[in-house]
Amino acid sequence: MKLSTTQDNAELTANRDYAIGLHCASASWGGLEMNILRLGGWLQERGWRVVLYGQRGTRLFNEAEQAGWSVRHLNSTFKYGDLVNARRLARYIKKDNVRRLIINYGRDLFLAVLTKILSRGFFKLLLLQHMHVGGYKKDIFHTWEYGHLDAWMAPLPMFAERLIQSTRLDPGKIHVIPFGTDFDNLMSNRPDRTVARQALRLPIDAYIVGIVGRLESMKGQDILIKACRRCHDSNQKLHLLIVGDKTANDPEGYPQYLRALTEQFELTPFVHFFPFQSDVPTVYAAMDLFVLASHSETYGMVTIEAMAFGLPVIGTAEGGTVQIIDDGVNGLLVPPQDDQKLATALLSLVRDHNLSKKLATQAAIDAVEKYPHTCQIDLIESLFDELGSQG
Repeated sequence: MKLSTTQDNAELTANRDYAIGLHCASASWGGLEMNILRLGGWLQERGWRVVLYGQRGTRLFNEAEQAGWSVRHLNSTFKYGDLVNARRLARYIKKDNVRRLIINYGRDLFLAVLTKILSRGFFKLLLLQHMHVGGYKKDIFHTWEYGHLDAWMAPLPMFAERLIQSTRLDPGKIHVIPFGTDFDNLMSNRPDRTVARQALRLPIDAYIVGIVGRLESMKGQDILIKACRRCHDSNQKLHLLIVGDKTANDPEGYPQYLRALTEQFELTPFVHFFPFQSDVPTVYAAMDLFVLASHSETYGMVTIEAMAFGLPVIGTAEGGTVQIIDDGVNGLLVPPQDDQKLATALLSLVRDHNLSKKLATQAAIDAVEKYPHTCQIDLIESLFDELGSQG
């Protein structure tokens, strides 16, 4: 495992004559897809030509095309043994002169490996980890599959350590590269709280707790609604701002469940549902407190954004959140799926203004110091350079 360090841009010798390929087969729109779009934009700003291999008609595909990327449509079905898609992708990659292909879903790795074999090693294959890698991966198939990777980019040290424990991937190929945020751009158009709430038609004087993320059961919006009910029972009539789109092809009807739960708990006037908002500063500016209620979150870019906005933050003590939030220092941690403990944490911050302000102040400092997007891009460019000038 290599804990990557930044270099001065002048020291990087990456060759801009080749293109960077980003592969994403997802039809959804959430943190993962937005991270890919941001990464591609930052690479373009550094002078790279970026190509997206994805699905026509998806939000990511359309946004990338509007941003001036080259976009290539691939079939939406990626099954093991699908040589047709691999041949198509190999042809695209050679035509586009892509020498670095970054995949973002572990389930798409097999297709990428086939493509690399068919292209006779024309490109270097990198995996950018957005999700947990669960279970035992030291079997023959995964050892073969991971063996074709040239680099694995893990967002936090804990995930690099888990990879070493659960796979046979060469530790020298694992690079810790935290996701970053363009804080200058994020904060440049920040409205004050009153303006933000007026824009979203939220009550001006209410205490508003926000949660941002795709509407799916793993994100824990239902836990926050249950915790809100407990707070109301304790005579703290806080409001919730729930922002996010439903998961594509959602089989569970989770958004409908959330609304039914809100009605069941008699919280309808206090819970405000919004789809994904492109005006991110307005969303955070409208909040008094931010919650990440996920059962398990690999990273949680929204947590870092909320910290940068100077919001007190409560997160679940699971996944990458435990390496972002230092409990009692820059936020509070609670067990996942525990609405009672979440309600207790909410009440402690709502009622203790000094504690809330102390945590929020440190959170803002930590976010800006540890997670700037320039650091992420420096590290990725350094990795491109380390992999050599040829494919």
